[in-house]
Amino acid sequence: MRMGKIMNARITVALRHVPSRAAILCLFVFGLVLPAHADLDIVEVTSEKGIKAWLVQDPSDPVVAISFAFVGGSNQEPKGKEGLVGMMASLLTNGAGDLDSDTFQQRLYETGADLSFGAGNDTVGGTLRVLAGETEEPLKLLSLAVSAPRFDEDEFARERAVAISRIKADRNDPDERGQRALASVLYGDHPIARRATEETLGRLTRDDLVAFHRKLFARSNLIVGAVGDIDPETLGRVLDEVFGGLPEKADLTEIPAPTLNFGQEVREIYDRPQTSIAMIYPGVAATSPDVYSATLLAEILGGGGLTSRLFMELREKRGLTYGAGADLDSEIDWGDLSIYVSTSGDRAAETLKVTREIVVQMAAEGPTQEELDSAKKYLIGSYALGQLASTSAIADTLVGLQRLGRSKDYIEERVGLINAVTLEDVKSMAKRLLSTEPTVLIVGPELKASD
Repeated sequence: MRMGKIMNARITVALRHVPSRAAILCLFVFGLVLPAHADLDIVEVTSEKGIKAWLVQDPSDPVVAISFAFVGGSNQEPKGKEGLVGMMASLLTNGAGDLDSDTFQQRLYETGADLSFGAGNDTVGGTLRVLAGETEEPLKLLSLAVSAPRFDEDEFARERAVAISRIKADRNDPDERGQRALASVLYGDHPIARRATEETLGRLTRDDLVAFHRKLFARSNLIVGAVGDIDPETLGRVLDEVFGGLPEKADLTEIPAPTLNFGQEVREIYDRPQTSIAMIYPGVAATSPDVYSATLLAEILGGGGLTSRLFMELREKRGLTYGAGADLDSEIDWGDLSIYVSTSGDRAAETLKVTREIVVQMAAEGPTQEELDSAKKYLIGSYALGQLASTSAIADTLVGLQRLGRSKDYIEERVGLINAVTLEDVKSMAKRLLSTEPTVLIVGPELKASD
C-alpha cells in the first residue's frame, strides 16, 4: 500500500516514487505492461571503471535521457531523523562544486536540459533529459550534483522550512492523517511506517546530509538506463565522467521485509460529505513467479478499465461510489494488494459492506474466463499510457528492469508470462490473498448503520 495513493483513482507507478515505498518502486509494472511489438534493442554497456548501464540507442531521437537510481532510500534513515533522504534529494541541484544555487540553476537553465531528483523508500534517483549533441555542459552539472553537492546552510534552512510548513499544512488534511495512522498500524515500527515530522526535520543538520550522501552515493548500488542518440562507446565515457568519481562501495544497512498487520481498523473521523475507504490485503513480491496471476487478479477486481468487478458492482449497479479500484503494490521481496473506494458519507457503511461482499465472492469463486481474457489484453496493450510514452519513460523502464533482476529480453518474454496464467491460477490467487481479513482505513464522518 503506497502512502499518498490510496484515496485516488488508479495511478501508474513511476520510478522516482515520490511518496512511495517506490522508486522506485512497483517497478514490476514497468516490465509487465510493455507492448508485445516493442522492438527495443537493449545493449549492456560497461565503462572502463566497471559501471554498467542498459542502453537503447535511437539515432532518430533528438533527446538523450539518462535515468539512474542509487539503491537505498528513506528506509536507510536513522530512526528519529525521518525526512533526511527527501531533504538531501531536494538539495542536489541547489548548488554543487564551486557553483552556488543560483549559479547552478542559471547554468542548467541556459543549457535547456531538464535535471530532476527524487527519493523513495528504497532508492534515490534522477533523470537528465538533454538534446543530443548538447550534452557536455548538462553532464558536467549532473556530475557535480551527484558527486559534490554543497548543501549550503542557507539552502538547507530554506528547504527545511518549506518541508516543515508542508507538514503543518498536512495536519488539516484528514486523508494525510489517516495514511500516517494506517502506516503505523499496518507496518508497526518498520522504517517504511516512519514519516517525517516537525521534530525529526528539526533535528537534521547539514552534517547529516553530507554523511548520508557519502554513505549512499556509490558505484556498487548504482543502476543506469539511457535512451536516445548516444552510442555505447560514448555512453561508457559518460558513465565514468558522471559517476566514476563516486566511492566504490555504498554503506547500506540490510532492511528486512515488513511484517504486515492485518485485521485492524483505522478511523479518521472528519465531518465532510465524502468518505474514503482503503482495504489492505496480502500481496506478492515483484520477483515472485506468482506476480503475474496476482496482478491480473488486481486488474480484474479494480483495474484501469470500466468493466472491473468493483466498478460494475459499486458504481454501475448501485451508484455507490465516485471511484473504486484495486492495485497490487509489489516490492522486490514483499507486496500488498489495496482496494480503495470513495463514496458519500451517508452511504459509507453500505459501500463498505458491499465491497466486502464483492471481495468474499471473488475469494470463493474467482473471476470468469471473460474477465481474465479482458485483463490480459489490457495489461499487454496499455503500455502507451506511460511506459513507452517518452524517451525518459523508457530510460526509467530500463532502470526498473535492472532493479528487479530481469533479463534484457524480458520485454519480449513478459507477454508469454502473462498469457501463460490460467483461470485456475487466478482463482487460487484470489483465495490466497483475499481470504485474509484486511486492515481497513476509513476517513470521513461517523458511519451510519446500513440496511
